[in-house]
Amino acid sequence: MRDYHRLYEEIQVLEKKFGAQRVFWDEQGNWVMVRDLPLPPGLNKQSTNVIVIIPEHYGNGAPLRDAFIDPDLRVRAPKTGKFVEIPHYFQEFPYEQPPIETKEDWACKKWRYICLHQPTDRWPQGSILNYLSNVYKFLAEPFRDWQATFSSYKEHP
Repeated sequence: MRDYHRLYEEIQVLEKKFGAQRVFWDEQGNWVMVRDLPLPPGLNKQSTNVIVIIPEHYGNGAPLRDAFIDPDLRVRAPKTGKFVEIPHYFQEFPYEQPPIETKEDWACKKWRYICLHQPTDRWPQGSILNYLSNVYKFLAEPFRDWQATFSSYKEHP
């Protein structure tokens, strides 16, 4: 079961950091959205909307692992200077079934899946704010080997 007390405390932290007008969540605690999350330099946009899926046992052992962001992000390739596709940024949810809704629902809503699985759910390393910080760090260096940081990451040739 989700730790709702922790979840709502974390939502308050997000509201202080980003502003209450930019932070949204569903009543069941299945997801938290931040609008206009600042992005690092080197991308084709300055900000993105992000939805972090909250696992059923969040706060009781289940780390954050699923997020959806804007569908049109590109990163400037270091060697060519051209904007290219971001690794671990999928057109649709890459696993059997998303934790909430369906693959088709997310695709129809024009969200893309970013595959970053946090290794822990312990506070504060496993917080939503820290997860969003990791999304930023990943997008700042998407071609780096992130396997030691994110358990889901497998370097692609």
